Amino acid sequence: MKNITFKRRFIISILSVLILSMLFTFAGIYIDLKLTEKNIILRSNYYESIVPDIEKYISENKDRVLNKNFKGNLEKIIPLQGIEYEVVDSRGELLYGYFKESIVKTPVKLRKEPEIDKNSTPKMIKYVPIIYNSKIQGMVIFKYYLRSSASNPKYNWIVKHSENIMLLSPFIYITIFTAIFASRLNKKLKIPLKQLMDGAEKIKNKDLDFTIDYSSKDELGRLCKSFEEMRSGLKKSLNQQWEMEQQRKEMVSAIAHDLKTPITIIKGHVEGLIDSKRFDEDKVYRYLNLINNNADRMTKLIEKMNVLTKIEKSDFTLKYKKCNIIEFMNEKSFDYNILAEDKKISFKCIINDERTSKALVSMDCYALSEVLDNLISNSLRFTKEGGNIELNLNLTEEKMFFCVLDTGCGFSKKDIANIFKKFYQGDESRSKEKGHSGLGLYIVKALVDKFNGKIEAENNEKGGAKVKVELEIINI
Repeated sequence: MKNITFKRRFIISILSVLILSMLFTFAGIYIDLKLTEKNIILRSNYYESIVPDIEKYISENKDRVLNKNFKGNLEKIIPLQGIEYEVVDSRGELLYGYFKESIVKTPVKLRKEPEIDKNSTPKMIKYVPIIYNSKIQGMVIFKYYLRSSASNPKYNWIVKHSENIMLLSPFIYITIFTAIFASRLNKKLKIPLKQLMDGAEKIKNKDLDFTIDYSSKDELGRLCKSFEEMRSGLKKSLNQQWEMEQQRKEMVSAIAHDLKTPITIIKGHVEGLIDSKRFDEDKVYRYLNLINNNADRMTKLIEKMNVLTKIEKSDFTLKYKKCNIIEFMNEKSFDYNILAEDKKISFKCIINDERTSKALVSMDCYALSEVLDNLISNSLRFTKEGGNIELNLNLTEEKMFFCVLDTGCGFSKKDIANIFKKFYQGDESRSKEKGHSGLGLYIVKALVDKFNGKIEAENNEKGGAKVKVELEIINI
């Protein structure tokens, strides 16, 4: 019954109580009838029904009944457990008998008519005359109760209340079976309700490290499942909130750190120029150039922060439009080549188009440009003068595969595990030589995820770093 609804379980319980109560009541009636049939329980008229046989015996023995020595013979046919008797002579005087209290006051007037005492339990007093030689020579007086009784008198107290028990038995059985089924239902409810109450108390105490382990398809099972989903969702939400708070703190700390260095440099050189008594043109040019470079660093950091804020918004979506991917790559290659030449680094872009149709594709060119810009910028930052950077694009009917290779320092094992994390810079301290915020590859990973693509970082077989990006092609 684990998967039965509580409504159905409740109906089944009520029907079970009624049916079982009826069965047990009928069983009790059947047993009572069988016991009565076998004279274990004697009917209310049982003793009255055997009195005629006793009368016949008395009439057959006549005057011998008046002899006290006949008492033993008489008591053999009189069931003394239910009938008391007295034998009186012709004057109404008591000769012998079996009784607890005198049945009638003696001397008694000889009579034939029975009498019934209805004061409490109806009892019958019956007079059986002893007629001999056409005269009443004496009389046997019987007293018996008109009620059900047991063949064994010590059980009379049970039989005495049996009728009341029979009348009350349906209600007794209903009470008993109701208690049994209520107990079972309570046991069924107790486990999940206790888990729910304990869970609610833990949530009240801001403890979400628990689970509601109750599997059932009934209402309580669904309630427990919903409660567990609520707890899990709440825990996830709080963890996300905590992570966001931690990220916010890290971001503020990182921004403060990344801005502090260029600002300190700018401030130092400005103060140097202010304190200088004479202006050296070369010195001024050198100082201004450093100020400009550090201002560029701050500008790039702010730009990346703006991009990051934009990407991390819940309503951020890519804006696809028609794009000639080959022309787009040629334009980007031209820009990257200029940047590489400034740093005396060799750059080349290789495009392999395996498509049968050179159709336009649907692409968010701004987002793709941001991905490639950050990848190339990262390679330029870590590749020394005289090094090489290579950008490969392989186009198929369904996918586009980008691969950026350089001859820089490559990735350590720690880098590969953390390279796409926010603010990760490759070592515990923030490198002043490289002067980067640790946001570039994080932005790349976030945008690739928005494209539903894949990105992987590894070391080049010939040395240096290799980053592979896989994106789906949407043809139009």
